[in-house]
Amino acid sequence: MKKRIKQFFLFFGIFSLSIWGGFHLFFWIDTQEEKRLVIKNIEFPRLSTKEVEKLQEGDIILRRGYGFFSDIIADKLNGDSYDVTHSGILYRKDNQWWVIHSLSSNVSPIEGVQTQSLQMFLKYSIPGKILIVRLNKITPSQGREIIKRAQYYLQKKVSFDHLGIIDDPSELYCSELIYQIIDNDLHFVNFPTEKKARKETFYSMKTLYNPQYFKIIINTYPKKKERP
Repeated sequence: MKKRIKQFFLFFGIFSLSIWGGFHLFFWIDTQEEKRLVIKNIEFPRLSTKEVEKLQEGDIILRRGYGFFSDIIADKLNGDSYDVTHSGILYRKDNQWWVIHSLSSNVSPIEGVQTQSLQMFLKYSIPGKILIVRLNKITPSQGREIIKRAQYYLQKKVSFDHLGIIDDPSELYCSELIYQIIDNDLHFVNFPTEKKARKETFYSMKTLYNPQYFKIIINTYPKKKERP
């Protein structure tokens, strides 16, 4: 009996280790492919000088990233017009544009909320697939409040929300960071309160370019041809 128990725990340990190893191996392979594509497309422009001049602090940047999980987000969490997969909050530091965003340590050297130069952030975007949006009727002062709140989560080193538990600021995924700030923290927008509708709002990239809440300031997506 004891021998069987030992065999069971040995088998379970090997099985768990195999799952863990396979999981991390998959992310490693996916990250290597992302790096390859970043280098391949490094010379392609993302935002022009005129477009950068339109930016305001507190604007939201959306990009279509590389990789398997970006493909899933692009397909499942968007509408027909755009396939963005990641988001961040723009702010100025030392006369340069920076982005506060949240990433998992499975795809980033840093876990959770972090800051990155806009230049570096753009390198991880597929060329021709970037949106800059601005909260409707927002003032420059409110934009700075958004940044201040984002910096609060940055300083707290809030981890990435792998489980997707909304309305809990102890862990935040990329778009959840934005929703948490503009709804729960600052009350600049009132998202649905009914449980199902709220989940649909939070578990979607479409919310970030929904004209009910945001205005698209910059759109680098190719213009769709009108049907004859």
